Amino acid sequence: MLLEELLRCQIHEWYPAFRRHSIPTVIIPLPAAFLRYLAGQAAYPNPDAGADSDEEPPPFLLPAITSGRQPFAPVHAHHPDPVSLLNSDLFFGSSTEDVYDPDAEHPHRPEFPELEAAIDAAIAELGGAALPKLNWSAPKDATFMSAEGTTKCSCFAEVALLLRSSDCVAHDLTSARQSCEDFVRLEGARRNARKVGAEEGARPNTNQTGGSKGMSEAPSDSKETSGEEDKAYSADCDLEDALEEEDDGDTWVDDGFQYYLALRKWYQGLRPESEFRCFVRERKLIAVSQRDASAYYPSLPGWISEVQPKIEAFFEEVIGPQFGSNNYTFDVYVRTDRRVKLIDFNPWGGYTLPLLFTWDELEEEGRGHELEFRVVMQQGAVRPGLMTAVPYDMLDWGEGSGWDVFLKKADEELNRQMNSLDGDS
Repeated sequence: MLLEELLRCQIHEWYPAFRRHSIPTVIIPLPAAFLRYLAGQAAYPNPDAGADSDEEPPPFLLPAITSGRQPFAPVHAHHPDPVSLLNSDLFFGSSTEDVYDPDAEHPHRPEFPELEAAIDAAIAELGGAALPKLNWSAPKDATFMSAEGTTKCSCFAEVALLLRSSDCVAHDLTSARQSCEDFVRLEGARRNARKVGAEEGARPNTNQTGGSKGMSEAPSDSKETSGEEDKAYSADCDLEDALEEEDDGDTWVDDGFQYYLALRKWYQGLRPESEFRCFVRERKLIAVSQRDASAYYPSLPGWISEVQPKIEAFFEEVIGPQFGSNNYTFDVYVRTDRRVKLIDFNPWGGYTLPLLFTWDELEEEGRGHELEFRVVMQQGAVRPGLMTAVPYDMLDWGEGSGWDVFLKKADEELNRQMNSLDGDS
């Protein structure tokens, strides 16, 4: 994979040309301090510390909220009631004063007031909910951190939580460009990104991407829910390879490359069986795969004859004439009215998943020019190894593991609440 092929697949590169055929998106340039935070480094390093300083990496902390609003929306749900302990008024307040925050005074907790204002304004512009992604990848592997189990975000704190928890996002920062065969790391370093002001950041793509214009209404099948809406927005990264590179000590280095946050309008109820990955080799559409290769959808095999000509026409009329690479993949969503919407581009090979194909099959010499369309044809034919949403830490219950620390902190919080109740009585 060549660097120029990878760079063409950045969302801020392709979105201006295809915004009429894609999902409304607001794109915000990210400052270097926030990138250091995402990479697990000190957001504002001590200027007096030397380059070879052995400072401990900062703990996992959410950024401080400077807007005065509550970091997460209040939870209004039915709670179990063991001796009325989980009282919603006790645990879930309506303002920041009502919420106990043990990290409020932590000395290493960073603040990003201008970026926070820009993200909150962009989410409001997109209707109150958005899916975040960096230049290439969405944090689909971090949905276990979300209250809803999706990549849906309604505020800056939720965006920061998903991005900071994601190995796919870490891959974008540390390994995406470095995996290209012609990548050369520049000597020295400079500040990564320009300053993001609240007014500038709220509509950073006015001239470049057209703001959130281009698809003013939700897909016509948006009321048919499946609970897996975020699959229709996500880019790929192979988490096993990404984790191997992380173990090798590959860390983010500020070499001046500009990273962006793309906030994509959230549509409730997108159907995962309506999304497809299309493979283009030598500028010819050679294969299409069901995007969600982890499930069997009974209606899909009979739908191929209707969907295939729509995707082929979309490629011939929209994608092929405008996208510059010879080899690449692109993801589309086919609405119930058979209109096709572009979701994303990915480079050929590398960390892009071939889904129901293999890369050896797709690169086979003498492959026919006939388009091959694959879907899961029956229950039990699902390919294993494609689910990437649970980190190893969630399976490790040993002493000192993430679960062990979590449960101990939960016990401490429970004791604190019990003591508070005793004191009030």
